[in-house]
Amino acid sequence: MRFKLGFTCLIITIFFFGCKDPVEDNIDDPNNPSTQAGIIVAGSYSTGGNEYGAYWTYYESNGSWERTDLDDARVIHDIAVNNGVLYAVGETTWALGEQDPAIWIDGQKIELNTPNKDENWGGATAFSLDFDGENIYISGNYASQKASFGGVSSACYWIVNSNNPSGKHYPLENGVSSDAFAIAIQNGQPISVGWYMDEHKIIPAKWVGSNRSKLDSKNDGEAMDIIVDGDDYYISGWTDNRRQATHYYPSIWKNNQSNRKTLKEATLKNSEVISNDREAWASALTMKDGKLYAAGSTYYDYSVWSASYWTDIEFNGNQVGQIVEFNGGEMKDIAISNSGQIIVVGDGAVWIDGQEQFVEQNVSSYTNAVYIVE
Repeated sequence: MRFKLGFTCLIITIFFFGCKDPVEDNIDDPNNPSTQAGIIVAGSYSTGGNEYGAYWTYYESNGSWERTDLDDARVIHDIAVNNGVLYAVGETTWALGEQDPAIWIDGQKIELNTPNKDENWGGATAFSLDFDGENIYISGNYASQKASFGGVSSACYWIVNSNNPSGKHYPLENGVSSDAFAIAIQNGQPISVGWYMDEHKIIPAKWVGSNRSKLDSKNDGEAMDIIVDGDDYYISGWTDNRRQATHYYPSIWKNNQSNRKTLKEATLKNSEVISNDREAWASALTMKDGKLYAAGSTYYDYSVWSASYWTDIEFNGNQVGQIVEFNGGEMKDIAISNSGQIIVVGDGAVWIDGQEQFVEQNVSSYTNAVYIVE
């Protein structure tokens, strides 16, 4: 989902303070999934009335998806590999207590320090991760205060490092309904993106450090992803055309621009649906060889979905990107291989250059993130 640079020190019981670096073992282990060239997809699957977090690996040598379950995971939202170490973030199950935000490093679960973590009205999640030297930045939400029904979830991020093996918590909002769906680091400064509630308005927002600013002062919306490319950064999400409207537009922002760029929407699939009765969003971004790509979906009335991705998105002229449509549902992430393959994931499926594959055949699954190891 984002460009990630990691660090490599991990132990099981006294995290960050051990003497043996597992990366050395991983690099020489041909059976370690994070060291083999291929595609890694993260998400969850459901069986027996329960949801379990996992990741799947695909290698051309065997041509099938192999699942790895993660300890006490309910859902995995983001995944990355660096120097043979696999990092995943998401949330735990309810089996060992409340739903808690966590990071799994080579399969070892570390629950993140979070206010109100042990309250029965709590619950939190970790959505995204990025790296800066030895620091792991993780964005998400936490239960900031008790409400009449459950708690108020507010945007936040964590920094995990040798001084904070379970993460130092940084609240972005307190008592305000909000999420930080994605995070990226530019020149040592974290930029988190998401939304917050203001008098029943959904405001798309970014936080540079802890300083919040609106991405749109006129329209409802959400920011869903961010990538950094040198001195530039790009944010994707959705906005409407008026408050509480039923027509949502896939939207992109660059740097400090307050004006959105709306991408072309997918073609109407049902003549009975009016053109304004649809929701479209750009859920993920990636950059390859200086070109910006986005993945997303359009949802119509009568439960009609259209999956898509956009290429050649420009900000200097009027070009709003070329749209590629294919059958599918809600797209969550996109990656481009060195050979130019476009890989999009969502709704339990993976599209490789438009060809659909399923990570599971016999149970329901949800694919949220993709990472290519080359």
